[in-house]
Amino acid sequence: MSFPRAGFLLFWCVLGLQSAAGPARSQSAPVTRGQLIGAWRLVELEYSGPNGSRIDPFYQKDSTGILIYDASGWMSVHIVGPNRRAWEIPASRLSAPAVAAETVLKEAAFDSYYAYFGTWELDPRTSVVTHRVSSALIPGETGLSYFQSVALEDGRLVLTTRVRQDGAVTVRRKIWVREDPV
Repeated sequence: MSFPRAGFLLFWCVLGLQSAAGPARSQSAPVTRGQLIGAWRLVELEYSGPNGSRIDPFYQKDSTGILIYDASGWMSVHIVGPNRRAWEIPASRLSAPAVAAETVLKEAAFDSYYAYFGTWELDPRTSVVTHRVSSALIPGETGLSYFQSVALEDGRLVLTTRVRQDGAVTVRRKIWVREDPV
């Protein structure tokens, strides 16, 4: 799987500038901060644009992930594409020729993994959660803020973003279930 880095970063920069507030499906009451605190496992990605539903171009079908909201206001998210190719872990940093030989593997690993951490806050009036990125796999995301509509639908956490570009709206829904510690 391959994610174009420039397009990926541009998408998230545009996303950070857009308001994601909007109606949520089957939400009976506003989400509270306490309901978000904990670990959530990614179970589904829904992606629809002007041409209907399709596989999410960045995360891909069957991606997995974890989202953690801490009571102190910190958060972390990791999303991993399916079928990632593994390679041997070096005991120490490699020499330049050895590193060059692994460039393709490193690119594939980078392109199939997404992560950032930072602080979070919830506006219960608008049902919008804001992630303020302290650091990310993609360095250009550091300092950005991402706004996502938040809803609880049948016990699942649904984060929704809407991006308007060239007059068309793209909607991405990330659906999570609570992940209890083992």
